[in-house]
Amino acid sequence: MTSLIELGPVIAAVLGPMLAFVVVSMRYQHVDGRKTRELIAASKEETRKLDASSREETRELIERTAREIRDETRELINGVSTGLADHRRDTKENFREVTRSLADARERLARIEGHLGVGTLRPGEQGGNTADAA
Repeated sequence: MTSLIELGPVIAAVLGPMLAFVVVSMRYQHVDGRKTRELIAASKEETRKLDASSREETRELIERTAREIRDETRELINGVSTGLADHRRDTKENFREVTRSLADARERLARIEGHLGVGTLRPGEQGGNTADAA
């Protein structure tokens, strides 16, 4: 029978490399875990920076677009206002012209009626035919 003391070198020869492997594996996992945590922290920081710059770019884009829309709207409103003012002026001029033309036509008609002796009696005048008055 063999004693434990005799088996000591065999056990040490088998368990020694296994123990060394376990220690090296634990160290590798520890270092790898630390690198992973550092990469995650760096990634979080980079993501925060990108998010902040993205928000700023988005805000600037929105403000620039809003300014452009306001400017275009003002230009359109000014164009419509100018067109409306021109239309109003043209309408007033046309109305004056029609009014003058109507006054001229009335005057000409009154002259023609006066020349022909035809027309309506003015208030207070009595005509020769009372049947027409009734």
